[in-house]
Amino acid sequence: MLKPAERSTLYKEVTEQMLLAIKNGVWKVGDKIPSEMELAERFQVGRNCVREATKSLAVSGILEARPGQGTFVSPVALRKIMAYELFDYMNEERAWIELMQVRAALESDLAYLAAERATAEDIRRLEEIVAKSTRANGKYHPSDQEELMVHSDFHEAIAEIAGNNFALKLLRSIKTEINEHRKKYWEFDEKIWEKMIKAHKQIVEHIANREPEKARHLMRKHLLESIEDYKKLKKNDK
Repeated sequence: MLKPAERSTLYKEVTEQMLLAIKNGVWKVGDKIPSEMELAERFQVGRNCVREATKSLAVSGILEARPGQGTFVSPVALRKIMAYELFDYMNEERAWIELMQVRAALESDLAYLAAERATAEDIRRLEEIVAKSTRANGKYHPSDQEELMVHSDFHEAIAEIAGNNFALKLLRSIKTEINEHRKKYWEFDEKIWEKMIKAHKQIVEHIANREPEKARHLMRKHLLESIEDYKKLKKNDK
């Protein structure tokens, strides 16, 4: 049931209640939602607030506006809500730690597979990416978008070499969020960037030498250490 929104967080509260109405089946796929005026009355907020919440959900593909007819629940609303909530959750502080734990579990196995499957051309590609990060380190400034992409390119290349398209698409889908977080906390500590480059070089060596267990172990260590680095930087930031 819809209820009045809290005054301190109007926009977010209205958006969350609209999402809840869809998830709970109050508004089903294909349903026309109440008018802007009716929603404003139910939530006890201004029409502008409802309009912005509706527009946000329409942009996300959860709602769809049909000229002359109204606004309807999208056929892919439930799937879009899952993605919407995931990326919204990634703004929370603890999400970074949980994400890196998941990546450590996933990407350690990708490194193992890459060490088994990498061709000579794949090795050259990884070495070129590491070389780019080394050059970037010479003019260290990880808030630069090009330099931030070097780290993402390395991990995506390993997923591709491992032959796991799902993992590759997953890494690409969260690239922006990862780089924004990295830019926020890494730009003040050059040692973290240098440690990352060293780990990448060693992982490539294990892949090139067909040492899957060593590649898996080092990838896991590399990503879990990112959690500890984050905690230290966050503590110093207080």
